[in-house]
Amino acid sequence: MNPEQFVRAVHDSVPAYRRFLAAAGLSAPGDWAALPLMDKQGYLLAYPVETLCHGGSLEGCHLIGSSSGFSRGGSTFWPKRPADEGDYVAAIEQMLIAHHGIERRRTLVMVCLALGTWIGGMQLAAALRTLAASARHPITVATPGLNLREAAALYQRFHQQFEQCLILTNPSNISLLGALLRAHCPDLAPGSVAFPVVGEFFTESFREQVARDFGHPVEAPFCVWTGYGSADTGDLGVETAATIALRKWLARRPERLRALFGRAEAPMLLAPTPKALIEIIGGEIVVTKDQLIPLVRYNTRDQGGLLARAQLAAETGLPEALLAALPEQLLYVHSRVSDALVFYGTNLPVAAIGDFLLGLPEAFGYGGLFQVVRRERAGVARLFFRVFTRDGAGRAEDYGERLLAFLREHSLEFAAKYDNLCAAAGGSLIEVELRDIAALDPSVKHRFILDEEE
Repeated sequence: MNPEQFVRAVHDSVPAYRRFLAAAGLSAPGDWAALPLMDKQGYLLAYPVETLCHGGSLEGCHLIGSSSGFSRGGSTFWPKRPADEGDYVAAIEQMLIAHHGIERRRTLVMVCLALGTWIGGMQLAAALRTLAASARHPITVATPGLNLREAAALYQRFHQQFEQCLILTNPSNISLLGALLRAHCPDLAPGSVAFPVVGEFFTESFREQVARDFGHPVEAPFCVWTGYGSADTGDLGVETAATIALRKWLARRPERLRALFGRAEAPMLLAPTPKALIEIIGGEIVVTKDQLIPLVRYNTRDQGGLLARAQLAAETGLPEALLAALPEQLLYVHSRVSDALVFYGTNLPVAAIGDFLLGLPEAFGYGGLFQVVRRERAGVARLFFRVFTRDGAGRAEDYGERLLAFLREHSLEFAAKYDNLCAAAGGSLIEVELRDIAALDPSVKHRFILDEEE
């Protein structure tokens, strides 16, 4: 992509972009670095959707879906043209062959994502049904969506007819699915279930826990794996065997993580798509991409960066074969904008909290899932942790003590302010409640952070 030519074409073709530049005092595109950044509120939600499109209309649009990224502000419809999906089916096919051998193993594929008009689930379901209908590979597709109990029932009824089952879902659904599958199928064969996932950041500790829970070798890269993107940007990157291996290598070396990324937690590491120009501005991922709604310097608000393979050449102990297998440039993602948990000005890392809970002793009975409810009483903001456990195990008091100790250790800022804030508020500002994971509604998309009683 030639960025200067692209932005001129967008200016000439897209009415909303001309108005957007005019509002910034520009009658025409100038220096690339001086172009204003787009975002959801200031651009995508500020203009009628058809004026955001090439030609100022929906001509050539073959699909209207909805973007979950806008869910807090209501449903926003999102149009696509055939070129936006392009070789999507072929790309899915290649990845499932490379990662799961679907060309030679009889495979049940279940899409356990929000369906309806939601683009992620709808697009994957359509692609997989098209692939299965081609009869090129021995795969069968089912689409229970977020009815996870139906997914477990399907697995119970049919899994013996297949060598493996791939469940496409959100990472936060895996623990609940695991509980349901084990309840229905005590004969769950080790290594027979894997999870291509979308939509959420997860840690290497989580990947290794999934490997243990489902009988894979702990180093297995594709027991659970992901891409990175959204309905508005499309696909921006995907994990590969090499990027996962590098992440595992770095996750065991916090000193190297700090040197490379400025923090001790391993970001997601992905091979970036060649179909987008990715910039890092102020530590946030900014995307330029041609699609029916073209994006010019669109700020995703996700935190991340770019890492050149050459920067890793000096890493002592990094296997040469692994270095050679990496792409020339890697995209790394620290967190999604939806993962931002802020407590009185202190950022509390959702992924690190999840890792802490996964590392608790077995007697705590952690079920692999939690939620944080943000509540306000008499003008005082509180965080309410809802922790899901197995078979009613554990005590809320024990979880609370361990959680506060972890947060104090993890953040000196939190440690310095928490007790004083509680004293001023006249009570604890962080509370824990335990719930049985088996009682969780499996038909509702899980979110880690909720505003009060959403």
